[in-house]
Amino acid sequence: MSSDVETSPDVEVRLAPAEGTPRVLSAIDDIIDAGEQLAKGHGWLAVDTERASAYRYDDRAFLLQFRRRGAGTFLIDPEDGRKAMAVFGSSVNDLTWIIHAAHSDLPCLAALGLYPTKVIDTELAGRLLGLERVNLAALTERLLGVGLAKGHGREDWSTRPLPADWLDYAALDVELLIELAEVLCQALTELDRLEWLEQECERELALNRKYLDGLHVGHSWQGLKGIGKLRTPEQLHVARALWTERDEIAQRRDVSPTHVMGHSVLRTIAEQLPGTQRELTAIRGFPRRRRGAADAWLKVVNEARQEPRSSWPKPQKQAPNQMPHFRRWAEHAPQAAEIFETTRDCIDNVCAQIHLRKDTLITSAQTRELVWWIHSRAVGSFVFRHHDNYAGGLPAVTEISAHLREQGFRPWQAHLLADVIGANVLAPMRQPL
Repeated sequence: MSSDVETSPDVEVRLAPAEGTPRVLSAIDDIIDAGEQLAKGHGWLAVDTERASAYRYDDRAFLLQFRRRGAGTFLIDPEDGRKAMAVFGSSVNDLTWIIHAAHSDLPCLAALGLYPTKVIDTELAGRLLGLERVNLAALTERLLGVGLAKGHGREDWSTRPLPADWLDYAALDVELLIELAEVLCQALTELDRLEWLEQECERELALNRKYLDGLHVGHSWQGLKGIGKLRTPEQLHVARALWTERDEIAQRRDVSPTHVMGHSVLRTIAEQLPGTQRELTAIRGFPRRRRGAADAWLKVVNEARQEPRSSWPKPQKQAPNQMPHFRRWAEHAPQAAEIFETTRDCIDNVCAQIHLRKDTLITSAQTRELVWWIHSRAVGSFVFRHHDNYAGGLPAVTEISAHLREQGFRPWQAHLLADVIGANVLAPMRQPL
């Protein structure tokens, strides 16, 4: 944990906003007026949302929270006020937003036409400081000495009217975001890491901009959890049919798809391909007590299996040069296994030295992919350089950095990793014995 960030010794537990909780705005004129007031404020704009994806069809926002100095806090109901969002967005989209865990809020905001030109993510800032606990309550308690009310994050925020204590909780989520961001950015500046945060936040904005076209973007049966376990075209085709039927039912009822059928149940049906109601209802988790469920879902399975095979999706084939399972490296690619061990140790050491969580720099899966790329470059060079000198084919530091950038790593990560691996892993391998 970074020693540059001090913990506030005395903690105040705040159950409601210091200035009181504002009423929820849903009328078009009120929402437009709120945008105008926020535009007249000064400084950064604190933003948060409350959603209900565990209860409703999609992950749309059911409450929006905004706060800006000189304007105050505003709570907005976007369900009733969607027609006002375009005008409201014209008032706030040019501001710098502060969001905690922006990746979870930006999609639903974008779907409403609300999207900033710059964002500061306080969760990412905490990670870049090396803090172990980076949820909002932990950060405000540690850095500001204020504990926030908890307990309503998983509520059904589509409920109307919203209970008063839920609204207190929602307003508190933006109550201290501006002050928190200031402390975090100052600490990052002192560590010369503010640019790291800027790069991370730019990436968040780039990744989520697609949702300006709606939350349906990227919504596909191919994203079904565990679909990789399905090996045959028939299994995949049945999975697609089941997913499509479930999605249509969920959308029509405006409920979470998992309320219709759980992911694991759907996948198991596609995997086992039951031919009778008895086989279907024997699957664990199947809603056998729901009237007509067995007949309806068996019909989906049977109709899918009777469709022309030419319409069935084909399983993805493993590419000839695709990375083999890591556990096979020691036997089939000992050089790669050796590089991985050394690389992993070096990354562990550098993260300990700079007080950074390892997965903030690179995940274990990404480390394996990087090492296999390095190994493949070395082996592939035999053909083109007419030698069998493995070390002679290892990539240069600049090549590693460029490869990491192509894979989506931010500049700070690419440069740090390339320098560490180049100096501590690859350079010693190039030294003559």
